Amino acid sequence: MQFLQVVIAVIPGEVTSFAAGYVFGAWRGFLYSAIGVTLGSAFNFWFARVVGRPTLERLIGRDTLDKLDRTLSSAKSKSAMFLLFLLPGLPKDLLSYAAGFSGMSILEFLVLSGLARSPALLASVLIGAGVSRGDYRSVLAIALLAALAIGGYYGYHRRSLGASARRPRVRG
Repeated sequence: MQFLQVVIAVIPGEVTSFAAGYVFGAWRGFLYSAIGVTLGSAFNFWFARVVGRPTLERLIGRDTLDKLDRTLSSAKSKSAMFLLFLLPGLPKDLLSYAAGFSGMSILEFLVLSGLARSPALLASVLIGAGVSRGDYRSVLAIALLAALAIGGYYGYHRRSLGASARRPRVRG
């Protein structure tokens, strides 16, 4: 199911990883989800390289693909990709397709995306496992930690954007 969720990008990933934790428990659920996400991401990456950009533009949309291209075309594209995979709520599965057009190898992509996706994947699986055991304290604790991490990132990001906007520009 996790593989299909990644390939059919409109299915929310949190649902399938939550279900994996609920059905299989924390560690087996995480293992099965990680395998599915990795295989699905590899498929998306490979599929993009095989079918080419015109086909993906029809499937995903030119504007979405163009936005992802702009993000990945910078000199820091690997760092940008890591952050995009790390942040919740972003179209990670669509990003897997767009990464197929990047200059990185499939192995680099899988390591980078796998490391970045793991924290959110583990959190979803742990929440599902906690619900299955009726352990709502741990569910609440995990949800609070995730919310704090997300809030901390966005707060840091806003503060760093504000600081860069206040810096005087040097003309030379």
